[in-house]
Amino acid sequence: MAKKKTISNRTPKVFELTITLQDTSPLVWRKILTHEFIALDELHMLIQITMGWENSHLFDFRINKKIYADRESALEMNTLPMDGLQLCDVLGDTKKFIYTYDFGDGWVHEIKVSKTLDHDPRMNYPACIGGENACPPEDCGGIPGFEDLKSTLAGKESQEKDELLTWLGGFYNPTTFDPNFVNKYLLWTENDLDSDLT
Repeated sequence: MAKKKTISNRTPKVFELTITLQDTSPLVWRKILTHEFIALDELHMLIQITMGWENSHLFDFRINKKIYADRESALEMNTLPMDGLQLCDVLGDTKKFIYTYDFGDGWVHEIKVSKTLDHDPRMNYPACIGGENACPPEDCGGIPGFEDLKSTLAGKESQEKDELLTWLGGFYNPTTFDPNFVNKYLLWTENDLDSDLT
């Protein structure tokens, strides 16, 4: 993915997107700023980074009663390929859409266009401007498994808790999230998500 693209002669609008992982309690959510021209494959990676996923499972977008996925998955699942499509191409007048990650665990994210803003040349886009609570660990068994995991971690010391912590790599706090860490990561990766459009 190129860092910069000349997509339009006009200055792009900026979407404030609120991403909410459905059925989590307390809610796991993020708020991000991104240009309207962001490609769907780049939006996928932006969601992965800001939520804290590891990009190790299939996914799709459900927008305006249509389903989009990467080309290989689209052929297998009889959905539409998202190749070359930008968010503004498919969004239309709708302000909400669904992103599902890992069809086994079934992580459903509602994404809402909270605001449409003018491009600010002082800003680096995309950016994470808010959020709460840690993303569930990969392959933890969906919402029921996530709830069991949190209950075990909050409980007394036990062999089950020790084994779980080992599986988690030694530490996991479901209540932590730092948008500054996400933004540092986005800058460190040189923002392969079509930022810095001027």
